[in-house]
Amino acid sequence: MLNYKTLNILFFPVLAVLLVLNYFEVTGLLPYLILIALYLVVLIIGSARIQLNFYFTSLNSGATAKKEIALTFDDGPHPEITLKVLEILKKHEVKAAFFCIGRKIEQYPEITAAAFKDGHIIGNHSYTHSPLFDLFLPAKMTGELNKTSTIILHATGKKPLLFRPPFGVTNPWLKKALKKTELIPVGWSVRSLDTVKTAEKVLEKLKKEMHPGAVILLHDTHEKIIPILDGILPWLKENGYWITGLDELLKIQVYEDN
Repeated sequence: MLNYKTLNILFFPVLAVLLVLNYFEVTGLLPYLILIALYLVVLIIGSARIQLNFYFTSLNSGATAKKEIALTFDDGPHPEITLKVLEILKKHEVKAAFFCIGRKIEQYPEITAAAFKDGHIIGNHSYTHSPLFDLFLPAKMTGELNKTSTIILHATGKKPLLFRPPFGVTNPWLKKALKKTELIPVGWSVRSLDTVKTAEKVLEKLKKEMHPGAVILLHDTHEKIIPILDGILPWLKENGYWITGLDELLKIQVYEDN
C-alpha cells in the first residue's frame, strides 16, 4: 500500500526529470503542475484517513473472524451525557474505551475516575483537541500528549498507552510526537458519524457496516448517543456480536506498568 515514504520515493525523481525536461524546453509546465497536484491530493487523503496507515501504523480493527467488536467514545468527559452513557453500559454489562480530552478531564476528573472504576479504558485524545492541532510542531504536540497523560494518571492512577488523534488526522509531525511519547495510535474501522447524522441514520449505518473485529467510533458529547446505544446494544446481542474490551480485541496493553 502506498505510504508517505514510498510516495516521496516516486514523486521527487519524477519531479526532477520533469524540471530538467522543462529547462530544456522538451515539455511545458503542465505535467509538472499535474504531478504536484496529484502529490498534494494523495497527501490530503493519506492525512485524513487514519486507516490508510500513511505515516505510521495505527490499530484500527481486531484481527479476528469471531463476532467480537469494541466500542470507543471520543471527546469527553461531558458533565451529563458521559454519566448517562456509563449508566447504559453498566446496564448492558458492556466495557468500552473513552478517549478523553485533557482539559475536559481537568474540569470533570470525577467522571473520568468513575469510568475507570467501572472498568472502562481511558485513552489520550490530546489536551485541547484544537482544530489547528494538525498544524502544531512536534514539540507542541508532544507537550499536549504528555500533559494529557499526566492528567489521566492523576484521575485514574494509571498512565495511558493509547492515543487517538483529534479528527483522526495524521502527519509526519504527529509521528515524531508519538515516537517521543511512546503512545500507541488507535483509529477505528466503523465511523458512526453520530455528531452529524440523526440517531436513526447512525443506527442504519452501524448495522450495515458492522463486522468481526470492528472498532466503533462514537462520541459521548451529544444527547443522541443515548437512543443510539439503546438501539445498537440490543441489536448487537440479537445478531451474535460480543462487545469486548479494546485491549482484548487488539491484544495490547493499555496502561504503563506501575
